[in-house]
Amino acid sequence: MPSTHLKTVGLGMAHDGDLLFTGLDLVLRSGDRIGVVGPNGAGKTTLLRALAGEIPATAGTVSLAPGARLSHVPQAMLGQDASVAAFLSAGLGELAAVTARLRDLETRLAAGDDVLDEFGTVQERWTALEGWTAEARLAEIRQRLDIEHLADDLDVRKVSGGEQARLLLARALLADPDLLLLDEPTNHLDAAGAAWLRTWLRDFPGGVIAVSHDRAFLDEFATRIIELDGIDEQPQDYPGCGYTAYRAEKQRRWQRLLLDFEAQEKDRLRWEADIEKTKGFARGVENAVRSGVEAPHLRRVARLVARKAKVRERRLRRQMASVKWIAEPRTRPPLTLAFPGDDAAGDEIVLEIKDLSISYGDRVLLDGVHLDVTRGDRIFITGRNGAGKTTLLRALADRHPDVAVLPQTDEGLRPRTTMIDFFRERVPVYIDDAERLLAGHQFEESQWTAPVRDLSAGELRRLLLAVVVNSPSRILLLDEPTNFLDFEALDVVEEALRRYKGTLLFASHDRYFAEAVGHTRHWHVDGGRIAESRRDPA
Repeated sequence: MPSTHLKTVGLGMAHDGDLLFTGLDLVLRSGDRIGVVGPNGAGKTTLLRALAGEIPATAGTVSLAPGARLSHVPQAMLGQDASVAAFLSAGLGELAAVTARLRDLETRLAAGDDVLDEFGTVQERWTALEGWTAEARLAEIRQRLDIEHLADDLDVRKVSGGEQARLLLARALLADPDLLLLDEPTNHLDAAGAAWLRTWLRDFPGGVIAVSHDRAFLDEFATRIIELDGIDEQPQDYPGCGYTAYRAEKQRRWQRLLLDFEAQEKDRLRWEADIEKTKGFARGVENAVRSGVEAPHLRRVARLVARKAKVRERRLRRQMASVKWIAEPRTRPPLTLAFPGDDAAGDEIVLEIKDLSISYGDRVLLDGVHLDVTRGDRIFITGRNGAGKTTLLRALADRHPDVAVLPQTDEGLRPRTTMIDFFRERVPVYIDDAERLLAGHQFEESQWTAPVRDLSAGELRRLLLAVVVNSPSRILLLDEPTNFLDFEALDVVEEALRRYKGTLLFASHDRYFAEAVGHTRHWHVDGGRIAESRRDPA
């Protein structure tokens, strides 16, 4: 039987006094592949942090098997002060310290110091820890996750948000853990990197829990889905399911619940009508007695009938209070997303770049690029990590300030400003209109005056999307628009963009999204150049 690495009993978590979920019983064994899904703000990241021991449980227990090695990959790197080499080496545990000591002794030996005996001892330990293998693994992981270009002495605080996310993932994989906790692991990976990660996870012998909104990833990775739906306090379990199977089973469960609730409501109405009928009969007998009909047996009948009505009423109330009673099914308020009206296509050039060249150090991202965009174009931008997709979108935005931009990461976008002030700084509307628009994007009134920095990554993504949608611009530049969005939001965004008649440029690694939205032009960024192909809109 596979080894058990982690167990929860009745786990519950709250945030700022509000219960997120409760009653989670979970056992994670070697080979388990569990996907955690749910709307933004439902507690998915909080769950991973509790499992990792970073925050205490509100209720229940989390137990890690003695000696089990756990690696947690968060969505973002916070408060790190280290070089790239030191940050990655931390994932090697003892081997990192042994390697550093070995390199120091090599230098001292070369200088003529008498440290040969210690060198032999340290080298023996280094070999026992499989130092050669670890160095090869480090090189492969850096290459596969496209971070090999980062200099060893580079401060991790100076790399991009996407590169930080890949550094976090690389360090976790280097640690050779027994169980992995991954928070949106594919958000900053290109197609090749995501494919490599799926292969690596398939061969990984330990257990994995991954929070993800990547539908292709969940279909290939997960053998069980746990949903935190933000409505029911009890997490929903979908054993044997990837993403597609989970969505189908969720719909089946919802239909069964509706049918059961409707049948229960019919029974309730019938019982209540019967109770009222019995009460009415008892009242009629009492009225007859009061009107002068002197029949002792009528009084007895009235009392018996009234008692019968009370018994039936108590029985109904007990049933309604029992755990078997089905509460009225609830859904979240729908996300409303509607872009401005039609903007007919034409030959007018609305964006243009001539002879654009951009380099970072020795890396040439764009080399003499010439581009033009005509009104109504729908352009899908692809390329490996670091090829220059984000750089291209930023260059277009810098040269054409009237465009609306959805950035890839939240770098510099977590101020102390309240949500409603943040929104109104970017969308010039009256405060009551701002409140209505934010409510349409599933933000509750209590969140409007909360600092933006307190939002989850998915909630911030929805806020930025609200800004873009309500911008007067008819040109949208979207950089990895599906990052951090929950499934419900993805469905709505895809449909809205599919119907959008303005000019659209989007960079994405999500093949589901790209096909759903449709495009007329495809730009592939590689080696400083942009290769183009055209297609009919979907």
